[in-house]
Amino acid sequence: MPVNTMARVDPEIAAATLKQHVEDLWATGRPAQHGWEYVWLDSLQLTVKMPAHRQDGGIDHYHIRLGGEYYDAGPPTVSIIDPATGQHALKNSKWFPRLKPPHWFGLHDAYSFPGQGTRQLVCFSGTAEYYLTNHSPKETEKWKQGRHTIALTLNRLQEILSPPHYLGTSQ
Repeated sequence: MPVNTMARVDPEIAAATLKQHVEDLWATGRPAQHGWEYVWLDSLQLTVKMPAHRQDGGIDHYHIRLGGEYYDAGPPTVSIIDPATGQHALKNSKWFPRLKPPHWFGLHDAYSFPGQGTRQLVCFSGTAEYYLTNHSPKETEKWKQGRHTIALTLNRLQEILSPPHYLGTSQ
């Protein structure tokens, strides 16, 4: 998938595919084991409440909005939100995690999107925003339709929200 050339897909097909992939993932039982909960906002958007595990054993919860505008030709859109407002979580709020991320992940509260202004970027190859910005993934990192699903995105986010990467809330 070339950088900055992702096109939105047919919304009806995307909605059906996203719904099926979410149902398939939840049917495995892994989301329940992790403590994930989801709520559909509309046919192309859902939020997932995901626990973040601190090294001291405590748990914080984050709310992740996922969108199917490019799905599954590309990964879902991803943002960490303030559940009270539905807006992108602000850096110094309890809804924005403090991380010691691995080399393949970044979280930016204000990132410049070419021709679109500045907004939050959850930065890894399992998010549509990664491809909409100036990133060049290695062949082994690229989203592959028919092989990758929303499960990849959510599992990677859970990995980041766990030790040793998760350090607590920003507030």
